Amino acid sequence: MYKKKIISIVQISFRVILGALLLIAGVFKLQDNSALFETIAYISWLPTGLKSFVIDLLPYVEVLVGALMITGIFRKTVIPVGAMIYLGFFAFAVYGLGSGMEGDCGCFGEPDDSNILAMLLGSTFGWSMVIRNGIFLAMAGILFYNPERKFR
Repeated sequence: MYKKKIISIVQISFRVILGALLLIAGVFKLQDNSALFETIAYISWLPTGLKSFVIDLLPYVEVLVGALMITGIFRKTVIPVGAMIYLGFFAFAVYGLGSGMEGDCGCFGEPDDSNILAMLLGSTFGWSMVIRNGIFLAMAGILFYNPERKFR
């Protein structure tokens, strides 16, 4: 009983944290998507139409999924969608590191004196982004754990 309560608290905390991060990143991109535009433009193998689709749609998807994750509405649908978003971010961070991508994805705004989140999490491609997104992906994976399920 005690184990289930702890797992439930951890899952709620992770769901709210991951939702808040998506919501914040989406709002920053809605305010200024120039860093996102530059980052997506760097991917030469991606068709132009798909680039435009990602640039135009991603901020709205982040805000919507983030808000739904925070509130817990439509959890059975939103948690897998959120996990897929974080999987995509992790894969893109690995791609960016491997391809030598430079710059900033604009996820958490500019790291100036007034933006603590950008200073703490950063948005620059490198090992720190891969590790950060790996942690977020692991947190999203924990949301799928069900202590009631018996494995045979």
